[in-house]
Amino acid sequence: MESRKEFFDRHASSWDHRLRYAEKQQQLREVLSWFGVKRGEIVLDVGTGTGVLLPYFEETVGAQGRVAAMDFSLHMLKQAKMRKFSGDKTLVNAGVTAIPFRSGQFDRVTCFCAFPHFPDKEKALDEMVRVLKKDGYLFIAHLHSVEEIISLHEATGGAVMRDKLPDPENLRTMMNNSGLQEISIISQPGKFLAQGRKA
Repeated sequence: MESRKEFFDRHASSWDHRLRYAEKQQQLREVLSWFGVKRGEIVLDVGTGTGVLLPYFEETVGAQGRVAAMDFSLHMLKQAKMRKFSGDKTLVNAGVTAIPFRSGQFDRVTCFCAFPHFPDKEKALDEMVRVLKKDGYLFIAHLHSVEEIISLHEATGGAVMRDKLPDPENLRTMMNNSGLQEISIISQPGKFLAQGRKA
C-alpha cells in the first residue's frame, strides 16, 4: 500500500493532464448517468483521486443532497480540494478497508477508476456495502474494459503494474458475498460497470 500511496502522491499534480480529463467531460457526465444519482441523495465517492466526478455529483444531488469523498492519497485530495465546489461536501483522507463513516449512511457508494488498486478487495467491498443504506446501491466503474485496464496498468508500470480488476465471474461472487443483490456487470471496450443493491 505504501508504494501505491507514494505513486499517487507523486503523480497527483499532473494526474488530470496525464489522463486527459479536460477532454473527457462528456464521458464523465455519462459515467455519472450510469449511477442514477437522484436529487437529495447522500453519496460517497471512494477512491475519488483528484475529484473529477465531484462537481457532477454536487450538481445532481442539489442543495438538499450531500457528497462525501475519500482517498488514501493526501496529495490527490489536495488536488480535489482545489476544485470549485458549491454544495455540502466532505473530503476524507482514509483507506477503503476502514471507511470512517457510520453504517447505513449513504444512498449510493461509487468507486471510479480505483478498485484495481485495493489489495484486499473483499474487505473493500464489505466496507463499502456496510456504509450503504438498506436498498442503497454500489457502483464500480471505469472508462475501460477489464482487458484494457490490465494493459493500461502493465504499460504504466511501477506500483500499479499488477493492479487488476477481478474477472466478472469472480467479482460477481465477491459482490454477492458482501451482501449485494441484483448484481450486474458490464465489461466492454470503453466501459466497465459493476453494480448491486444492498439486501
